[in-house]
Amino acid sequence: MSYIKNVIIRDLTILGKEGEIAKLGDNITTVLSVDYYESIFEPTFQFEIVLVSNEDALSDLKLRGTERVNVEIEHQSGTLEFDNLVLTSFVQNESLSTSNIFTIRLDPTTVIENEKNRLTQKYDNKIKASTHVENILKTNLKIDEDDMEVEETANNDGFFGNYWRPFKGLYWLARRALSASMPEDGSGSDRVGFLFWQTKSKYKFKSIDTMITDGKKEDVFQYIQNDVISDTPNFDIYNPSFEYDQDIIDQMKNSMYGENRSYFNLHTLQVTKQQSFSKSNAKQAHLGDEELVEVDDDINENPTRVTRVAITDFTQKTDGTIDSGEGDYHPHKVISQSRMRYETLLSRSLRITVPCNIQLEAGDVISVKLIKTMAGNDEWLSGFYLIKDLRHTVHFRDNGVQCYTYLRLVRDTPGDA
Repeated sequence: MSYIKNVIIRDLTILGKEGEIAKLGDNITTVLSVDYYESIFEPTFQFEIVLVSNEDALSDLKLRGTERVNVEIEHQSGTLEFDNLVLTSFVQNESLSTSNIFTIRLDPTTVIENEKNRLTQKYDNKIKASTHVENILKTNLKIDEDDMEVEETANNDGFFGNYWRPFKGLYWLARRALSASMPEDGSGSDRVGFLFWQTKSKYKFKSIDTMITDGKKEDVFQYIQNDVISDTPNFDIYNPSFEYDQDIIDQMKNSMYGENRSYFNLHTLQVTKQQSFSKSNAKQAHLGDEELVEVDDDINENPTRVTRVAITDFTQKTDGTIDSGEGDYHPHKVISQSRMRYETLLSRSLRITVPCNIQLEAGDVISVKLIKTMAGNDEWLSGFYLIKDLRHTVHFRDNGVQCYTYLRLVRDTPGDA
């Protein structure tokens, strides 16, 4: 059966504050469209639903926002089912004598908790960063342990809450985290560059390298561009389009090829010796078949970005003495390495449309096979990609239903590994 056609909305229920209910099949007449979003650079997923209600069904609920909503969408590839989502935005698009058309936006309750709560305590710098992440998720965002996947970090880290929102604290830790996992060959690694995001299954705090390594180990979905009728239409690619591939000058400016770093210590009033971290020295996992993209002019070996940073936090010691900041883990060195890792991952971006597949999640690795003109499979552009953003969309039209998944894919190196 076609992934493009087979979908059923089993439940859409809006619970009013005074006990009233708006329910699909009752006073919600029909749903016109559903869009569901995930991104590895967004802390939560989001729904946007366009619906038709008879007469003044939603007006009778006296919608104010923060109403709870239950959604269940059944598709051949899987089910999207959520209870207790929060109605955070709504607008009446059209009003007729017999019905009204509304657009509603739904978010998990975490977005409310993030606005209500602040980080006020000191987070001990003798405790692993991943432990702080778990505590913030449980204590401040009210997330159950079963609903989170937190990768262990190798480094301890600490900070003062400073009345930050929880999401800000999590992103602060992500930029400074160093993974405790090791590559398959057992060698050293620069596994920096953590991300925090939510999929339909869990909240995740993971390093880019672990996402890539684990993703390639598992059975991945393979999508194929065809110019003839396919034997596997549910895994066809439509409208592939590269948003960008290489932009050498911007990448040089944004630290993709490394940095020359030095630091001004506000305690000692000393400038540290300049240290170079180049792309050619990075030991990281890759999605393509090249460890390092060879470019001319020694760009990989000689970073062009110069960074000077005033710092105090690496000097913190419980006995009041000043740490030199030397050693394997230095938070600001890791920040520079993380910046390079993020830029490397985002150096190539491909947008594709595929038949709706509920099993896909932001952060998954998939295999893409693209056509080379008059030559079959393009070995340079094809290969593993990581899902940066996805949008599952369902549209009900006069000629039937259409279900697609729109993907923005990224990867660091070319080649079909």
